[in-house]
Amino acid sequence: MKLTATLLILLLSVNAYAQNKLLICSDNNFWYPFTLVKDGQAAGIHIDIIERALHDLNYEAEFTALPWKRCLLEAQRGKYDGVATASFKDARAEYLHYPEGAKEAKKSPQRVMQVEYVVITPSSSDYLFKGNPETIPEPVRAPYGYSIADDLRKLGLEVDNAAYGDEHNFKKLLRDNNGSIVTIPSVAKSLSQKKEYRGKLTISAQTLKSKSYYFPISKQSKLSKKEREEIWIQISKVRDNATFITKSAAKY
Repeated sequence: MKLTATLLILLLSVNAYAQNKLLICSDNNFWYPFTLVKDGQAAGIHIDIIERALHDLNYEAEFTALPWKRCLLEAQRGKYDGVATASFKDARAEYLHYPEGAKEAKKSPQRVMQVEYVVITPSSSDYLFKGNPETIPEPVRAPYGYSIADDLRKLGLEVDNAAYGDEHNFKKLLRDNNGSIVTIPSVAKSLSQKKEYRGKLTISAQTLKSKSYYFPISKQSKLSKKEREEIWIQISKVRDNATFITKSAAKY
């Protein structure tokens, strides 16, 4: 009887753990300091925010860094419960749940973070972005699969998004000495300080775009609507915790 009771308790414990475990994929590109790979593991401020919010709600989060397109595809298939992180796109919303109002929101209260984009050009060019995206030097380079590339294509710009990471685009920009790069300010600053790029790039002060990035949840996930909403609300609380964000940022 004692053995049977012990086995039953163990089975219930394992089942409860499995019910509360969420599998999450992220981009393995160097999207510093938001998502990146550190010591072989998914890391970054966005990962920290989501992990803390899920921990606060008694979930166990397991993060896997993958090529971006594969991450989205596997979430669509239901292998992963959520994606850390993604901006809103109609095509993604066909297989991912987003917080209510994500499509229209300029700065959603249930975002993980707000992310800005800047324009980078060779220092040999005298171009500075002044607010009109149609003037950005072509080709405009952005990482493969990123929604900002689609946004710029809709404006009629020639976009090169064949590379899988920002640093590949930095190398292409300097090699070809033409066009531009669109990326986030922290990546621009981090890479421009590397010896091979120092003094060779111009980062326009005016931002190109500001977008909300979310923790969208797969429509194949077992999470209910109520559970999804609880997660997004908790994410907003963690994001607005200045002490937590300061400590997270200091790690990177």
